Amino acid sequence: MSTKPKTEPDAAPILKSASIKKFGLFTDETLEFSPGLNVFIGRNGCGKSHLIKLLYTLVKECGESPSNGSALKAEKIENRLASKLAGVFRPEGDHIGRLVQRKKGRSSAEVSATFTNGKKCGFTLSNLDNISGAKGNVGKLQEAAFLPSREVLALFEGFIAAYAKRELSFDETFNDICVALSASQLRGKRDGMLDVLVKPLEEEIRGKVSLEGGRFYVTGEDGSIEAHLVSEGWRKLAALAQLIINGTLTKNGFLFWDEPEANLNPKMVVQLSDTLLRLANQGIQVFVVSHDYLLTTRLSLASEYPDAIPEDQRCPVRFFGLARRGSDEKGVSVSSGSRLADLQDNPILAEYAALYDYEGSLFEKTQTRD
Repeated sequence: MSTKPKTEPDAAPILKSASIKKFGLFTDETLEFSPGLNVFIGRNGCGKSHLIKLLYTLVKECGESPSNGSALKAEKIENRLASKLAGVFRPEGDHIGRLVQRKKGRSSAEVSATFTNGKKCGFTLSNLDNISGAKGNVGKLQEAAFLPSREVLALFEGFIAAYAKRELSFDETFNDICVALSASQLRGKRDGMLDVLVKPLEEEIRGKVSLEGGRFYVTGEDGSIEAHLVSEGWRKLAALAQLIINGTLTKNGFLFWDEPEANLNPKMVVQLSDTLLRLANQGIQVFVVSHDYLLTTRLSLASEYPDAIPEDQRCPVRFFGLARRGSDEKGVSVSSGSRLADLQDNPILAEYAALYDYEGSLFEKTQTRD
């Protein structure tokens, strides 16, 4: 049975591929994305978070141009990209040239992305902070949401106003997601898509999420409880439910999530994996960074046995393994495949195998002493 997410002929475009040269740790890599779920793994310091922040920046700023006139369009897209890169990555002094792979002398990074409608966007960034050759206007894109590894419901109250007035130690993805969360929930009876996605989340958190007086609450069998008083795991799922209910996450939209499994118990990780698959099944393109064995393995199994899992969780999955190059080379290399077994380097599995070997060595030592 097909695992393609539900799409329509005139659907809004999503990401098809990206080419990254000398940006951060990426010397020269081309990535082909799944229209459904994309999972990035690798050791710390391999550029996973930077990668999804870069993709998020492109999606946010390269949609249909708000102006007329080719010269004005080019100027606006370059300015928008420069501002967004500075806000999302927060390099020292907003010097976005620091995002270019470090080397002596002048250097430039080249970034481009192709969407499913065949249109391309991208830019060239010099280490002198100059953006040139920027291309955007790839068509009307649906909303994109970036969920950072730190949950946001607990800090939501007053955050947007504070971010606008003060220099806070948060990058712009935090402000973006708070703005997205603040949108009113859709009126009327839930359609089938909303019910499929939201009901399991509400069952897990034992209530419904609501925004009242600038503060989030989870209301259920235990009463109405301030979001910052419930567990962090519940807050993560409640935030996701809110983004679905208020229409931020919709068909042909984008979800970027950095380490969603952080501070979740194994049972909630299972719920999370099912939810990510459901989101992709309903036509939302998902990009996830993970270090979790349970989450990545369940997603890989869904890709390996698509006909055996529930129909509402069937979607194409692609894994990307990021690994540092040899000591004589800078940057990272990227391998990819539809299963974890396709990756050249899987540090998650390697450490679990090492743990098994470590236990065996300890057991052998105890037998020797006996």
